[in-house]
Amino acid sequence: MKTELENTQAYLLAHHGGDGALAARRTQESHDRNHDEGFWRFWNTHTQNCLPANGHLIDLGAGVGLFMQTMARQNPEMTVSGIDCASYMLDRTVSLPNNAAILIDDLNAPSALFDDHSIDACIANMLIHELHQPILLFKQIKRWLKPGGCFVLIDMVRQPLESYLTHKHPDATGLSRTELEDSFQHFLEHNRYTPDDLCFILRHCGLDIVEVESIKRGRAVRIAAKS
Repeated sequence: MKTELENTQAYLLAHHGGDGALAARRTQESHDRNHDEGFWRFWNTHTQNCLPANGHLIDLGAGVGLFMQTMARQNPEMTVSGIDCASYMLDRTVSLPNNAAILIDDLNAPSALFDDHSIDACIANMLIHELHQPILLFKQIKRWLKPGGCFVLIDMVRQPLESYLTHKHPDATGLSRTELEDSFQHFLEHNRYTPDDLCFILRHCGLDIVEVESIKRGRAVRIAAKS
């Protein structure tokens, strides 16, 4: 019988089309697009007063570790921890400085990896839609964060099928059965929550909403929350 972690790993691989190498490559290729000028403005605005140069940052769903690498290189006194469990990401982790490390855990129900009130800031960039539910993760984030600590969430949000499908395929009638079924399955998986839903769950878990910013023409959102 598979463990819960193994079930999550199998789900993630299926979510990424069954091709882990392709998923890891796409993560690398989209990194600059997902960490553009708007991202850094939002990130710096909400972490400048809570994340000191020698603080502790967690990247939830760290993938191949590119964001970790950037933050650890820019802040050599900072501790940068990542959490992931997808083997196809972990096998392709980029070179990390000594002040950064990736831990393996199931973010559907994360372990007590860190002491309570020991973390300055957390980020989950395009992770939450991959979880079966985010409440257990948000509860753990609430425990980990220091008072005033910041959590930045960036993710896809619910949208009409028209905007989701035509963004990638202006004419879906030319797609094969496999391509169509993959697109409609991803619509379900990427279309879980509205921004209000995410804010409700965060508040329900004891976090205070600081800012909500719509991005990608309403197809995604940035949320800053504090403990």
